[in-house]
Amino acid sequence: MGNRRWLQCSPPEDPIKCRVKNQNCTITNSYGAFPDRSICRAAVAVYPTSEAELVSAVAEAIKAKSKVKVATRFSHSIPKLVCPDGDEGTVISTKYLNRTVRVDAAGQTVTVESGVTLREVIEEAAKVKLALPYAPYWWGVTVGGMLGTGAHGSSLWGLGSQVHDYVIQLRIVTPAEADEGYAKIRVLPTADPELDAAKVSLGVLGVISQVHNI
Repeated sequence: MGNRRWLQCSPPEDPIKCRVKNQNCTITNSYGAFPDRSICRAAVAVYPTSEAELVSAVAEAIKAKSKVKVATRFSHSIPKLVCPDGDEGTVISTKYLNRTVRVDAAGQTVTVESGVTLREVIEEAAKVKLALPYAPYWWGVTVGGMLGTGAHGSSLWGLGSQVHDYVIQLRIVTPAEADEGYAKIRVLPTADPELDAAKVSLGVLGVISQVHNI
């Protein structure tokens, strides 16, 4: 059978590195550098594990008048979309917002939290004999990251290869007034005219919590 050579591989490291207890942090991407080779910094990094914790994280940052950006599990984007302005901002990671909420085989829909990866979506769909008609080339990207950056595959089937064109509802946490607790959950169905903006928002309109029909 001839000689065999085995290769080992591993996913990129966490793009967020902090000196002390999620404070005084630097952020990079899965390539290890941004195009301008600058260092991206944040005062605080937050890792919510639920939608309630995500609301709390956004509220705390808004109350403190801290600029907020969102980081995904591997930070696969080349542009500096993850960088807050200056050194005093807050980075919210969706690393632990990684649960599949519901798989509806009859309706052919899947509802997931925004930190679920493309690989996890494919695997969950396959369990009920469903498959995606589109996909970016790397399955380490997250659902929220794909939507926020307008990621796409190469399919001409159905609505085409733009991932966001298949979303029929999402939940997004946005800033709010003080009397609303500084943050609130907005549910945007297909009929909502703001859904298109929220789907490809580059992370500047809020933090996507859940996506229905990815």
